[in-house]
Amino acid sequence: MRRPKLITNYSYLTDGELAVLATRTLDALGENTNFPDLDPPFAEYEPVAQDYLSKQAITAAGGNLWETKQKNEARTALITMMRRVSTYINNFTDLASMQLSSGFFPVATPGSTSVPSPCEWTRIRASRRPGEILLDFPAIREAYDYEMQVADEVDETGLPLWQPAGTSSNSRGNFHAPVEDGVTYYFRVRARNKNGVSPWSPVSSMRAVVQE
Repeated sequence: MRRPKLITNYSYLTDGELAVLATRTLDALGENTNFPDLDPPFAEYEPVAQDYLSKQAITAAGGNLWETKQKNEARTALITMMRRVSTYINNFTDLASMQLSSGFFPVATPGSTSVPSPCEWTRIRASRRPGEILLDFPAIREAYDYEMQVADEVDETGLPLWQPAGTSSNSRGNFHAPVEDGVTYYFRVRARNKNGVSPWSPVSSMRAVVQE
């Protein structure tokens, strides 16, 4: 019988998704009595998670280069801390219900949910054709196609207001048009197959320059 485990590497999550997971695990672990000897202890995990949440909130609203650097450093520290905590829980118990009480995500059972892996990066590039941007992302072997979203506005918290940007069976040759000069565009993608969809990719952005 396969031993249940939690995912230990959360580097594939977008900044927004990592913030959601950080909040979820803080709520789940704060009063959790299942792990009395959690290693590292919650007292060490909490400030690292809170530090990322505060810095991610600043950059989500459009932070400067220094603020983005601080957010990225906080992100790396949190992902490392999440790996340590989830690894400890995996070693501590093989009870799925106890593992899931931590708020971390379970590893999918092989063959039961063969959804595609997430795209690990995205990129927006200028096109040689005016009024157009190119959308790049890595090919996922098990994907049948890809669902793309683009945003040219953000909400009051700085999160992109996503709009459908079509689907494609290829990771290359995708574009979005028309675009407006001086507008910042955001892009994300997820892979799909008959078993489901992957998590959303990291978000990329670019300020469009439309030459007359």
